Amino acid sequence: MENKDTIFLQRIAYLVYGYQQQSLTETEQAELEAWLQAAQENRVFFDQLTDTAILQRRLQQYRHFDANAGWEIFRDRHYPAAAKGRLRYIYYKWAAAAAILLLLGAGIYLSRRSTTRPVPPVAINTAPILPGSTKAVLTLADGSTVPLDSNASQVIAQQGSVVKLNNGQLQYSATQPGSAYSLNTLTTPRGGQFRLTLPDGTRVWLNAASAITYPTAFSHDKREVSVKGEAYFEVAGEPQRPFRVNTDHRTTIDVLGTSFNVNAYPDEQGIATTLIRGAVKVNNGHASRVLLPGQQARITNPDQIGIITHADTTAILAWKREAFYFHDADIPTVMRQLARWYDVNIVYAGNIPARRFQGEIQRRLPLSDVLEGLETTGVHFRVQGRNIIVEP
Repeated sequence: MENKDTIFLQRIAYLVYGYQQQSLTETEQAELEAWLQAAQENRVFFDQLTDTAILQRRLQQYRHFDANAGWEIFRDRHYPAAAKGRLRYIYYKWAAAAAILLLLGAGIYLSRRSTTRPVPPVAINTAPILPGSTKAVLTLADGSTVPLDSNASQVIAQQGSVVKLNNGQLQYSATQPGSAYSLNTLTTPRGGQFRLTLPDGTRVWLNAASAITYPTAFSHDKREVSVKGEAYFEVAGEPQRPFRVNTDHRTTIDVLGTSFNVNAYPDEQGIATTLIRGAVKVNNGHASRVLLPGQQARITNPDQIGIITHADTTAILAWKREAFYFHDADIPTVMRQLARWYDVNIVYAGNIPARRFQGEIQRRLPLSDVLEGLETTGVHFRVQGRNIIVEP
């Protein structure tokens, strides 16, 4: 299949899957509606892709397909001397997109680097390992802790600002700058995520196994927080009060008004700061670099700051939209993310398989579904309690 056709089919499969899961944004819903109205054959195509009985039959035939190879395999197997007629083209197109959709429904469409071979189903516990959820722990200035989840709405405390929990988001209502100084820490466990609005209106998304420490009221001349793990910031613009993010590795990020992502997990290779909008300056004590939108600063040693000019922001921000997105990722990279989100431990039995992954996995899926999708690449997994054993 031509690359542009593959991209088109992947996009349609993504929209149809989002429709089925009721997870489309308004823009994506409008895109799907426009495509459905563009031609009658699109509506027929859509009905076929959402027919459960048809998809179940195709699943038995195409469950191990590489999405990019779906077209060619179907054509060569069933129509070796395929004509180029319009109806047959539509049928081929449906079969290839169905293969993509099935893999997407399992959580991923993958670029495989080796010959596919049949694999046994994932060995799993009787009790499924479920995905993470909205949960965190708030540590107040006096050391007391408050568990947080997505269900409660309440006023938690008043300590320089009013602290409210509202539908799974922690909100600090600003009082007067420079009020009594006290620090709070919001911590997400493995398998948790949370959202936070700081006293100045800055919004923060906190990924699993992460923490942010911040004052309940910022001073007159600066705003400063500390982060462990991964967080996405939409900083309220206040040029007279610069915003600074500190990490554990003597790295600071100075901001005016901007949106950016910082990844400072201790088990990742260095610290990555990716700018989405505005401007930030990254400092590591020895050097500093100013980023432009779309750039990423990577600090892997204390003396240098590497710059990626065109960062893959789709992959970097996937966690914020409830997905994993891998671009030529190796097994350890994939498994580190799964470990944090599903709160599991990763054990390698023998050599780490030399596989690369390209694609997207919905974070709402049970772990068994994700592992089954990954096994189509030839990697094998065993689940023992909360240990995932990776086998060649």
